[in-house]
Amino acid sequence: MNVEPASISPYIRQFAEAKSNLPGSGFSWLQALREEAIDRFGKNGFPTPRVEAWKFTNLGPLARTVFPSVVMQPGPGLTNAELTAFRLTPNCHLIVFVNGRFRADLSSLDHLPDGTRVVGLSAANEADLRALAAPPAIATDPRARALFDLNTAFMSDGAMIHLGRGAILDPVQLLFVAVPDAERKVFHPRNLIRAEAGSSATVLETFVGLGAGMYWTNVVTQISVAPNAVLRHYKLQAESRSAFHVAATSVRLGHQAAYRMFAASLGAALGRNEFDVDLAATDAEARLAGTTLAHDAQHLDTTVRIDHSTPRGTSSQEFRGVVDGHSHAVFQGRIRVAPDAQKTDAQQISRSLLLSATASADTKPELVILADDVKCSHGASVGDLDKEALFYLRARGVSESDARAMLIDAFVSELIMGIEGDAARAYFRRAVDDWLAGEFRP
Repeated sequence: MNVEPASISPYIRQFAEAKSNLPGSGFSWLQALREEAIDRFGKNGFPTPRVEAWKFTNLGPLARTVFPSVVMQPGPGLTNAELTAFRLTPNCHLIVFVNGRFRADLSSLDHLPDGTRVVGLSAANEADLRALAAPPAIATDPRARALFDLNTAFMSDGAMIHLGRGAILDPVQLLFVAVPDAERKVFHPRNLIRAEAGSSATVLETFVGLGAGMYWTNVVTQISVAPNAVLRHYKLQAESRSAFHVAATSVRLGHQAAYRMFAASLGAALGRNEFDVDLAATDAEARLAGTTLAHDAQHLDTTVRIDHSTPRGTSSQEFRGVVDGHSHAVFQGRIRVAPDAQKTDAQQISRSLLLSATASADTKPELVILADDVKCSHGASVGDLDKEALFYLRARGVSESDARAMLIDAFVSELIMGIEGDAARAYFRRAVDDWLAGEFRP
C-alpha cells in the first residue's frame, strides 16, 4: 500500500514533540503503546477507498489538510448560557469539553449516585488507562484502523465514566464543543464507559461547532457492559459544516448485558461513525438505530460491525437516511455469527430517501454466518418520497415544502419514538425539527 508522506509526516513530527506531555507519560507501557500506534499510522497512512471498510468514503480532503499542531491550548471562554441550547436537560449531569479540553467550570457533576465516578482523562487511574487503551472490540484490517491508531497516539482528554455494581446514572451528557478560529485544529478525545454488573445508565455524546472555521474531531469511545447491566448510549453529531468528524465506538457485552444505541448524524462536511459491538458472552442484547440527515455537499458514513461470539445473542439494526442536494450517505452493516454462536437472532435493515437527482446513497449489508441454528436477516432500500402521498397532501392545500417535510418527519419519527427516555427522545426530536426547518424553510 502506497502511503503519501506529506499526509503523515506532520503527525509523526508532532508526536515526537508532544509525547512527553501527553497524559500517562509516566507509565512506560502506555508510552510504548503510543509509540506502536504512531508507527502503525506511519506505515498505513490515512485509509483509502482501496481498503474495503472505506470503499465508499474518500478521506483525500482530510489527508490533504494540514493541522498545524495537536498540542492542546486553553480553550476559549464560554459561558453556561451559551451551552444551554445543547444540553439534554437543564439539570442533567454534564461533562463539557471545549476544543478538546475538559472544562470543570462548565460541567455539572455534583450529586452523582453512590458507586459512580465521572472524571476527565487527567484524573484517570492506571486501571482507567488500561481499559482506555484496549484494542477495538472487533478485529479487522489494520489499515482500516489507522485513525484509531492516531487517536491512541495522541489521546489527551476525554470522559471517564465508571458505574459501580448496581449503580444507576440517568442521564449524563458528554458535550464536546469546538470553537474554531483562523488556525485549523484537530482534537483526539478518548472516552471510557464501564458499566459494572447490574448497573444502568443513559449516556449522551453531543458534538457541536460554534463558528465556521475548519477543524477535525477524531474520537474513540471504549465501552464495556458487564453481566446484567444496561447501557443506553446516544450520540448527536452536529459539527460545523466545514469540519471533519471521524468516530470509532467499541463495545464489549457480558452475559445478559444490554446495549441500546441511537445516533443522529447531521453535521460536518465529512463525517463517519463506526460502531463495533461484540456480544462476547451468552444472552447479550444489542439494539442499534440511527438517522443520517445530509444536504448540500455533505458526506456522512455510518459503519456497523456486530460479532455474535457466543450463543443466544440478540441484535437489531435499523438505520434511515435522508439525502438532499449533492450530498452522499453511506451505510455499511456487517453481522458475523461465530461457529459456536447457536440460537443467534440478528436483524438488520437500512432505508434511504433521496430528495434530489444529485443526491446519492451507498448501502452495503453483509452477513457472515458460521453457525446453523440461527435466525438472521437483512434488507436495504433506496428511493425517493412517495409520490402518491405527496400528491395527496398537495391536493389538500399543503405546500410542497411542507408536504415534503411532513413525509420526511414521518420517515424519521418512527425511529425517534423508539428512543428510551422522554428527555432523550425530545432532544433528538428537536434536532430533527431544526434540520427540517433549515432544509425546507430557509
